[in-house]
Amino acid sequence: LGKQDIQDGELGEGIEREISVVFSDIRAFTSLSEKMTPRESFGFINDYLGHMEPCVEAAGGFIDKYIGDAVMALFPGGPGDAVRASLAMLRALEDFNAERVAAGHVPIAVGIGVNTGPCMLGTIGVPTRMDGTVISDAVNLAARVESMTKRYNARIVVSEATARGLGTEAILREVDRVAVKGKSQPVALFEVLDGELPGVREAKQASAEWFGLALLDFRARRFDSASAGFRRCLEACPEDGAAALYLGRCAWLAAHDPGPGWDGVVRMAEK
Repeated sequence: LGKQDIQDGELGEGIEREISVVFSDIRAFTSLSEKMTPRESFGFINDYLGHMEPCVEAAGGFIDKYIGDAVMALFPGGPGDAVRASLAMLRALEDFNAERVAAGHVPIAVGIGVNTGPCMLGTIGVPTRMDGTVISDAVNLAARVESMTKRYNARIVVSEATARGLGTEAILREVDRVAVKGKSQPVALFEVLDGELPGVREAKQASAEWFGLALLDFRARRFDSASAGFRRCLEACPEDGAAALYLGRCAWLAAHDPGPGWDGVVRMAEK
C-alpha cells in the first residue's frame, strides 16, 4: 500500500494487482486432531507452520492468514515464486514428518492449490478491528483448486492461469476441466509432477503421453479407448489418482449416454 508504518494504514485502502495465491491444507486434519488434546493440537499446528512459513518468505511471498491448519500465502512476483514455494513446502514437510516418525507419530500429507489473477489487496473490517487481506475471484478459485488435490490424489494442482505463467519452470500434466460452484466458465487444472514423491513422479512422467491421449479420447466420447489408456497409466503407476478417477467416469458414461450437450467439463455442485 506504499505505507512506511503499519499504523499509517486506514480502513478501506487498497490496490489492485495480479497475484499468485497459494492455499495449503493438511489432509484428514479433523481425524488427526481427534487423537490429540487441545494443547497437543496447538503445539502440532505451531510446529508445522514453523516449517512452512520460511518456504514462503524465501520465495518472495508472505502469509496472508492461517486458517486453522490451512495456509493462505500471496506471491506478487508471480506463478514461478508460488510454485517454488509450494515445492519447498513439500520438502520441508519431509523434514517435519521425519521428526514426527522419530517421535512415534504418524506422518501427515498436504494438498496445495495455486491460482493467479487480479486481486484487490488492502484493509477490510471496521475501525476498531482491521485486517489486511486480498479479495477476488482468483482467491476463491485458489481455495477450490486446493480442494481438488484430493480428487486426483495429487500434491500440487495449479490453474491454467498459473500454468501459463510458469513456462518450463515445472513439469505439468493437465488433469481436468472444471467449472467450480457458482461459475459458468470452466478452468483447466494441471498437476505439478515435480511435487510428487520419487517413484510416483517418474512413473507419471513416463506415462504422461498415454494419459494425454486417453484424455483426448475421453473428451471425444471414445470411452472404451480412453479406459484402455487410463488403465495403462494405472498399471504404470498404481498411485495415479487421476487415471483411476477417469476410469470410473468412463465406465459411468459408457453406460449412461451423456447427451449431445456433454463437453467433458466437470461442474461442481458443492465447494
